Amino acid sequence: MRKIVLLISLLSVMVACDKPVMQKPANLIPEEKMVGILTDIVIYQAIDGYDSQKLTTNNVKLSEFIYNKYKVSIKDIETSNKYYASDVEGYKKLYAKVIDRLDEQRKVAGVEVEKTTGVKPVDAQ
Repeated sequence: MRKIVLLISLLSVMVACDKPVMQKPANLIPEEKMVGILTDIVIYQAIDGYDSQKLTTNNVKLSEFIYNKYKVSIKDIETSNKYYASDVEGYKKLYAKVIDRLDEQRKVAGVEVEKTTGVKPVDAQ
């Protein structure tokens, strides 16, 4: 799945560089929902890269997780991602929101770790 997402991202960037902004698809995922989906994909990839057995052991499949949480298909994600990527500056802003959301989640997780273990996260000030 990670390879598919990477391939989609690379193809989207290539398409964005070659063509003007494409027409808005009928099944376009709203931007904020897309930010959530991309955030979850990044987290999934991080877990998979760190300990892929965790996902296998817990029977977590990205496509099923995304469908159940957001009620969108992989096809909808591909189409929407291609549309958003066709506007490079807009896509940068979309990914900036993903990074902001990841930072927020990291801070929340750090607070929870500190409460549980008493150990401050490395980047805590």
